[in-house]
Amino acid sequence: MKVMAKILTFDETNKCLRAWRELNDKNALEILIISNSGLVVFFAKKYMGKGLTFEELQSAGNVGLLNAINKFDYKERAIEGFTSYISVAIENCMKMELKKYHKHSHVLSFDQPIGQNKDGKEMRIEELVGTDTEQLIEDVISEIKIDIVREALQCLTSREQQIILLRYGLDETYKKTQEEVAEIFGCSQSVIARQEKKALLKMRHPRNTRKLKDFIEE
Repeated sequence: MKVMAKILTFDETNKCLRAWRELNDKNALEILIISNSGLVVFFAKKYMGKGLTFEELQSAGNVGLLNAINKFDYKERAIEGFTSYISVAIENCMKMELKKYHKHSHVLSFDQPIGQNKDGKEMRIEELVGTDTEQLIEDVISEIKIDIVREALQCLTSREQQIILLRYGLDETYKKTQEEVAEIFGCSQSVIARQEKKALLKMRHPRNTRKLKDFIEE
């Protein structure tokens, strides 16, 4: 049964926190998440236009909300401070994702030069890994050490990391189609396709492509 969103009283909030944390009541957790989802939307709208999509900001905010629900000390702290506590957690998670995005926002385009080969001819990234985005990650996984791929994943937002992990089986499960990933995230296949391509482009950061180039030349 779908839980309807409602604003909880302080007493209801306290009871739900206790039910979840002490009794592992998943319905109580769902009530807490849904009743505070408006805060996630509020902060996602606040930071729109700064580099991340609404879905990416919302995903980061949901992580912050869940962390706050799991860490708030309802036994020692006044329950009246819960809303402020989760608000800070939600906003901080979004800020962290934005900071990560801006730190790794300078990525290589397909036709950008990255150096010269042994014959002195200029090389471009597409000559090393091809222009097919799906083939890129397949080649990387099959031909070079997996730790390079995992390091490259660190430049992605939490949502982008999950998409890549699911799509290419890096979470030790079978590879999922874009349609399957879209169902998990509750969005359309076209959204996942667009975000997957964006993530793969970010993984072409010079720091990562340089390691790939060095490996190929060994």
